[in-house]
Parts: sequence; C-alpha cells; structure tokens
Amino acid sequence: MKKNVRAVDMPALPMEAQTEIMDKLFSDMHISSDDIVKILKKYEVRGDDEALQDSYRRRVGQRLMASLRDDAGKREVLSGKGREYFVVECCNDPAQLQAVRRRIEGQIEGLDNSVEKVRDRMSVLDRLGRMFGRRR
Repeated sequence: MKKNVRAVDMPALPMEAQTEIMDKLFSDMHISSDDIVKILKKYEVRGDDEALQDSYRRRVGQRLMASLRDDAGKREVLSGKGREYFVVECCNDPAQLQAVRRRIEGQIEGLDNSVEKVRDRMSVLDRLGRMFGRRR
C-alpha cells in the first residue's frame, strides 16, 4: 500500500538504504528506530565524529536554553538567526521577533496537520469498531 509520501529535508542516503527502509515501512506499516539504525549500519552510513559531537553538544545546549522558563512555563529564551539565542524580554528587533513568530506558527500548522491526520484515522477505526461491534 504505497502512497505518495514526500520526505521533508531528506538527508543524503544511499539509495539502497533508503529503498530498504521504505520497503520495510510500507510492507509492515511501521519500522523501529533500531531497525533503521541496523539498515543504515549495513550500508555504512556514518557521520564525521567531530561533527556528531558538535551536533550532540548543540542539542544539549538547546535543551538548556529550552529549559529557561518563566513561572507560567513560557520560554524566556528562543533561537533566532543562525545559531543564536536571545532573551525574549530584552529583544528590541521587530524583524527577529516576527521571524520567530512565523517559524513557530509554521511548526504549529505542521503539528495541527498531523493531529488532523491522526484524528481522521481514529475516526475511521471508531466507525469500523461500531460497525463490527468492537470498541477501542
């Protein structure tokens, strides 16, 4: 049951690895991250060790910045241009604030689309369950 699925920001992968991952996904309708790792190892997909460490350090730093919140749980620090973080309350750059707002709104829209897709599928399963006398 292959559908038109488009990958967003797809990293460069050997075509054989990509094909094997997609074949498993569409034959089983699911794939674990461990299975993906095994397939990528099989095709010797790896990154530069120092770049991987830098990426890890960025994620750790991002989690630190994301943890800085006010008493209401709102983020105090956001990421702006490039790899720069800024304190929201101290930002006087309307263009930077507008860019961050647009980025967040785009993320919200993407999540809303995903929620809608899940809700639609749950609705189908619910209708089928009622037709055949089963409940979720």
